[in-house]
Amino acid sequence: MPEEYGHNREWNIDVIPKFVMANGKLVKMLLKTTVDKYLDWKSVEGTYVYQYQKGGMFSSGGGKIFKVPSNDSEALKSKLMGLWEKKRCRNFFVYVAELDINNPATWQKTDIKK
Repeated sequence: MPEEYGHNREWNIDVIPKFVMANGKLVKMLLKTTVDKYLDWKSVEGTYVYQYQKGGMFSSGGGKIFKVPSNDSEALKSKLMGLWEKKRCRNFFVYVAELDINNPATWQKTDIKK
């Protein structure tokens, strides 16, 4: 990859169909206007990304497809992130899993209203 583009984690090219979050404003608008009957609604098992990796002494380089982590155990196994990023990602998933909006003690000094 040309060096003028920088590190491959700093940019991406999106060539996949767009996803609509199930609880977003767009979905609510589509349901309210009854346009939803003209769309195909499907759930997805996961999100994947394509990333170019340089070859090393014992491995060949090239583009590979990786699954984006969706829980704490996948975060630790992911090859998309370095060691410290894996730990931060795992901590985020654990925080979200233990978060109770009605209990400020679980917010861990974070104002979730912002």
